[in-house]
Amino acid sequence: MLVLMLPMMAFAQWRVGINGGGDLNHFIIDKQYQTDYQFKDRWGGTVGIMGQYDIADWAGIRFELDWMQKNYRQTRETLKVYDYKYVNNYLQLPVMGSFSFGGQKVRGFCNLGIYGGYWLNSSRKGFDYNALTQKGYDFTEKVEFYDDRDRRWDFGFVGGAGLEYRFASHWAAQVELRYYYSTVSTTKVNDVAKDYRYNSTLALQAGLWYCF
Repeated sequence: MLVLMLPMMAFAQWRVGINGGGDLNHFIIDKQYQTDYQFKDRWGGTVGIMGQYDIADWAGIRFELDWMQKNYRQTRETLKVYDYKYVNNYLQLPVMGSFSFGGQKVRGFCNLGIYGGYWLNSSRKGFDYNALTQKGYDFTEKVEFYDDRDRRWDFGFVGGAGLEYRFASHWAAQVELRYYYSTVSTTKVNDVAKDYRYNSTLALQAGLWYCF
């Protein structure tokens, strides 16, 4: 085993970097009796810092600390004026195996792993209808968290693929299409109301590496 590991130990090197981009979140919900409500995809942003330990020319371990938005829009079929736009900010820690292939300057790569996250805060804005005054109104407000309803810790799977361009001896740029699939409902489910709600997020991001 030691003989097999020696080439990897000789190659091993660190790299650190930053990334940023946009994401499109799909809110998966079991509407049950809420058939009048419509949940629509919505764009958000993502930015983070990243590190990678390359154990071979084609394999490494990648980890990140990212801020990501998992937004969605909620409307109603009967009340056309009802329009809620949610902004949900998360802090996430993806840990992935990274595998690359290709030439010295331009290489393809894929990442596969798991992530843990924490729901930092939530807000919403939009348009609603007051039945008493029979008038519509605009609003912007913070969404409060409740311990008996909201689950703020998040876990799931993450994977992506992209291209890397090594434009200098110690510098490289990447672009990646990445997918996050949450396995944890954002709401706590009980026996009465099985209100499952999951985030499914597709992100397009660019990154800049410094390779030691």
